[in-house]
Amino acid sequence: MGIIMRKSSLLAELAIISALFTSQGFAASGCVSAACDPVVAAATACEPAAAAAAPDSAANCNTGCQSEACSAEPLCSNLCQPQGCLEFALGNLKKSLCENICWSGYVNAGYDTNFAGDRSNGLVDAWNNTTPALNAVYISAVKKAFTGGYGAAFGFGVDFMFGEDSRIFRSARGLDQNWFTGHMYNPATGAYDRPSYGFAMPQLYMEAAINNWSVKLGHFYGLLGYEGATAPSRFFYTKGLTCAASPVSQTGVLATYNGFENLDITLGWVNGWNNGFDNSRFNDGMASGSFTYRMNPAASIQYSFQAGTADMAAIFAFWGPYNWGHTKGVGSLHTAILDVYLDKSLESVTIVNYTDFGQATYSENGTRVLVVGEHLYYTINSCWKAGFRAEWLKNTDYIGGSSQDTEVTSFTLGLNWHPGGNQNLYIRPELRYDRATGVWKNQPLNGRPDQFTIGFDVMLTF
Repeated sequence: MGIIMRKSSLLAELAIISALFTSQGFAASGCVSAACDPVVAAATACEPAAAAAAPDSAANCNTGCQSEACSAEPLCSNLCQPQGCLEFALGNLKKSLCENICWSGYVNAGYDTNFAGDRSNGLVDAWNNTTPALNAVYISAVKKAFTGGYGAAFGFGVDFMFGEDSRIFRSARGLDQNWFTGHMYNPATGAYDRPSYGFAMPQLYMEAAINNWSVKLGHFYGLLGYEGATAPSRFFYTKGLTCAASPVSQTGVLATYNGFENLDITLGWVNGWNNGFDNSRFNDGMASGSFTYRMNPAASIQYSFQAGTADMAAIFAFWGPYNWGHTKGVGSLHTAILDVYLDKSLESVTIVNYTDFGQATYSENGTRVLVVGEHLYYTINSCWKAGFRAEWLKNTDYIGGSSQDTEVTSFTLGLNWHPGGNQNLYIRPELRYDRATGVWKNQPLNGRPDQFTIGFDVMLTF
């Protein structure tokens, strides 16, 4: 009999804890738009709903299941039966994970070509052929672990995509590294041996939050960089030079504290650079963190870093963006971003991205990359927005004690058009100019010292 009573008491305690979580945390859980996560603000449709008042709190039941005379209230009556307690606890857990899931995504296709008439645009972007490309069909399901500063909540995120951009999103090692379905022309070899279309799973993680703390565990987007890999997280169709020196998706654990009024802090550990759920090749490990300070409603500054040992899936200038080139080493990456609204229509974003990576004998071999960028965005009206991007990249290779420099300068003019004011439909034309100098000057631009490219894409978000 004592064993039965202890079992009933334990089940009651589980139910009470579950009910408390429901009233304080789970009911307040909301969601954010995952297609733009983590660099794009939450969609209005996914704002966390106001916390609903719990119909009856298990705390009102004096001693719960241990009492012979429970309250007549329905919730408390259920607690009098051990089976009812267990079902109640499991039901709340299921509710916390399955309600308020935000489904979102986008479809993106585009075309760009160079003024020289070449079949290849060089390596200024992920897709270098002068043919139309289905960049991505992207879908995401996110349950944000939102507490509003009080209580506890659980969440998760799952992103899945198909398209040419799978070469950006897929892991260098791990779960989705070989999920490609075709090949494209490779100017370096003159053959169709470069992976093109395929599938990828850039995010797969769980999240838990208590009060102002949250912890994310799994595979997720990295903290560094400004322009994201997803199309809605960038103003321009082509990706900037800062994208060529920042990890895309990583695997590990990140803890965030947002209890300060104007400061958010994230610290954690990740499994190297662009790696999936696989750490078998090297003992990779990098500390990662981010500090975001909001000076006022119109200005913020962010510093992010990553430091440690990694089999770096490098994406630097002369290899071309998103061509995997492995370099084992110890190093660090740093990004600083100043975002200021000069007035209600004009936004300025200044980015400094610095990477210092050494190989086994750093005194003889290593790579340093500095990228400085300035973005200006001007909102004309609800249908039109104009953008300007200027970037300068310096790649320094240290080989055998000597240094070799390559510099790339890039300017981009672009427009975002929302036909009829539909904010989910984008048409993005752009004109871009790149110039390369130094040791590897013939690598980025398909053998030319400079190049004009023109292109556009169409995107529908949902």
